[in-house]
Amino acid sequence: MRSLLATHLLLVALLVAIFAGEMATAAEEAPKPAASKPASAAVAAPGSDTSLIYKFDPLSKKYTAVARKDLKPQHVYQRYSPGVGKWVWSKAAADGTLRFAFGPGSSQPAALFDMPASSEERTKAFEKQAPELAKRLSINGAKPSLRLGEDGQWSLMPDSTKGRVYDLESGQRFEWHGSNVVPVTHGTGSNLWTRAGGQYLPVGEKRYSVPPSYPW
Repeated sequence: MRSLLATHLLLVALLVAIFAGEMATAAEEAPKPAASKPASAAVAAPGSDTSLIYKFDPLSKKYTAVARKDLKPQHVYQRYSPGVGKWVWSKAAADGTLRFAFGPGSSQPAALFDMPASSEERTKAFEKQAPELAKRLSINGAKPSLRLGEDGQWSLMPDSTKGRVYDLESGQRFEWHGSNVVPVTHGTGSNLWTRAGGQYLPVGEKRYSVPPSYPW
């Protein structure tokens, strides 16, 4: 009897061991959940992937890739322009498109650069970067604005603006008056311009067209 009982217990132990081994193997072979994708790190310049869109912090001078769903209307971002053949600055529209390809001399309110800093933090940071200009803005009660230089870099400008853009892809110029975008025209009624010697020069008789929209 004891022999039969011992044999029975041995068989049970063997079955338990086999079952446990099969469970361990199944666990090892089961597909593992994909690791969550880390948040994009800030970089000193856009990379080689021209499908990306970047936001820019003019305080830290860093770029961070941003998803289209996270674009904020009217804010400034950087995209690659096949037409111009380089990275350009654009404004996001409510429909998710990126409009304009900012040329030198374009300007935008600093608050439209999707920075993580608060308005007060931005003001203090700009005071450190350009104390005289920041003091002038403070005296006038104006909000900081940035101007795009010939070198493609943004710098604090001495006056405030709602926005001015020279579009590299269409050759047109626009200004913001409140929430309205107004074409900058010359004597012929055209808003077609070229940029030379740091100045905008009128070109041709092309009439005003709507601000260009570039799907991305």
